[in-house]
Amino acid sequence: MSIPSQRDALTLQTVMRDWLSARMPDATHIDLPPVRAAEGGSSSETLFIDPIVTRGGETRQHHWVLRIQATGHQVYQDPSVERQFRVMEMVARQGGVPVPAVLWFEGDAGLLGAPFFVMDRVEGAVPHERYHSQGVLFDATPAERRAMWLSGIRAMAAIHAIDPAHAAFLGRPELGPTGLDQEIAAWDGYLSWADVPAHPVLVRARQWLTDHAPAHRPTGVAWGDARLGNMIFRDGQCVAVLDWETASLGGAETDLGWWLYYDWWITEGTGVQRLEGIGGREETIRAWEDAAGRHAEAMDWHEMFGTYRFAIISERAIALAVAAGAQLGVTGGDSNPAVARLRQLLESGFLTA
Repeated sequence: MSIPSQRDALTLQTVMRDWLSARMPDATHIDLPPVRAAEGGSSSETLFIDPIVTRGGETRQHHWVLRIQATGHQVYQDPSVERQFRVMEMVARQGGVPVPAVLWFEGDAGLLGAPFFVMDRVEGAVPHERYHSQGVLFDATPAERRAMWLSGIRAMAAIHAIDPAHAAFLGRPELGPTGLDQEIAAWDGYLSWADVPAHPVLVRARQWLTDHAPAHRPTGVAWGDARLGNMIFRDGQCVAVLDWETASLGGAETDLGWWLYYDWWITEGTGVQRLEGIGGREETIRAWEDAAGRHAEAMDWHEMFGTYRFAIISERAIALAVAAGAQLGVTGGDSNPAVARLRQLLESGFLTA
């Protein structure tokens, strides 16, 4: 993602240098080289800043990430960077889950046009979004891939081990009695807000979710965008979990269902052969169960829910991109892989409860 055209790069550099000076009053000099755009990202604007700071007679260059809340191209209904900051701060305090250290949050939208925060930049390799066909996992050996995949699943399971009492600020009790009830209601609200074209498959899938809702609907910390492409790896191990825009109290299985859909989409869903060393559906569930120390519940339902959420998010993203003049090769609806997957699941009898 590049710096938006309406934001002057020199002004951004000047504002951030002055802002950092206020945050580090003991610094005698701060030099900020040109800000660089990070690759990828479709929600919060993500930029790299590398200030050279002198304090106490010592000069050091820092490597940080600047995350600016989405405004114009808004995929998510509530892209609050303050919530992302608070989630990462909480996760870091609990230990056990590798996350970048968050440094400062700024709620004054007058500085950069939206709230923002600054966090450490973690060195390592980020798997490509289509990790079965390119990038660090594609280039690795099967044994190296397996080590990274298992490390990623363990990191995800460690998120699910966090006591939800520490994340009570994510609760929305007005939407339901449990975290999963609230998450279901929140995505109903998202569908209304996103104003995507009505589609019979989405209607059928949503009704299926109601008809087959699991009796046990837990409250538990969920990452929200659970996939290997939102992790940083170094020496075969996950060293940072990224992108917490959709964190919730929806429970562990919501993450696992999302992971399963996403991995299906970039393999079978797009005609790409699965890489040796990265487990498929059943092996992924077993690996998570081994890491979490418990049985994964109602995974048919959660896989449908993850696919449904992905479908309505991607319908929103596709509509925004098309409105902006992008040539995507898909126009949503029947050509949306997530909608097609929902149809397949509904008609195949694969999902049973």
